[in-house]
Amino acid sequence: MISVLGTTSKYILQPGLVEMHRFTLEWLSAAELWKRELVFYQKLLDRHNSTGSTVEFKKQVDHFQNLIIYYNGELIGLLQKKLRDHERTLAHMLQKGDETDTEYYKEHDGIMEELNSFQRVYLEFKHTFYEFIEKGT
Repeated sequence: MISVLGTTSKYILQPGLVEMHRFTLEWLSAAELWKRELVFYQKLLDRHNSTGSTVEFKKQVDHFQNLIIYYNGELIGLLQKKLRDHERTLAHMLQKGDETDTEYYKEHDGIMEELNSFQRVYLEFKHTFYEFIEKGT
């Protein structure tokens, strides 16, 4: 694999590609952090689950449980796959020395928007989850 930060005489790397690569790596790192946080939230929810017995409390536990399973079991993995595929496309472009693939740029913008959207949803999830845990039963 060609390093996007390395220099070579075969091509001149467009600064935009380096920036895209950096964003992609940052999002991959963020996705790993989300997965680790969700494991922690699951443990916290498991401990907290025994503290309440009302129907409303159980509904909230189920709600958070479903979100944790969906985020950690499916959604974040799909986002990571998109990011890794995106990086492979970049590496392929660099190996061929062809930086004119306009679809790559459109794809990048779409993935970045999808990740920004999920991050907003995830931050809201964390906020409501912490409120639920702090509130207790």
